[in-house]
Amino acid sequence: MKYEFKITDEAGNVFLYDISRSSSDEEKSLNDFILEALQISEDKRKLPVVADCPNGMEVFPNIKMRLKKGTEFTPQQEVEKMVITWHD
Repeated sequence: MKYEFKITDEAGNVFLYDISRSSSDEEKSLNDFILEALQISEDKRKLPVVADCPNGMEVFPNIKMRLKKGTEFTPQQEVEKMVITWHD
C-alpha cells in the first residue's frame, strides 16, 4: 500500500510525497517511522521529541545518513542507512 502526502509550505509551494511501508521481511525504514508518527494524535505530535541517553540525559534527536563502509564523501556517495542520533 502506498500513501500520498501533499504538503504546502508557508510560501504556497506544494510538495507531493509517496510513502509506503516496508514488507515484513525488510528492516524498518524512515517511511515506516513517519507512518507510525502520523498515527499519534495531532495534539501530541506538537510535543517536543527527545532521545533518552544511557546516562539519563534527554536530547533532541537529529537525522543523519550513514555511508557504506569504504565510501568516500562525494556527491555520488552510497548511503547505507538513515540514523537517528543524539548529537549534531
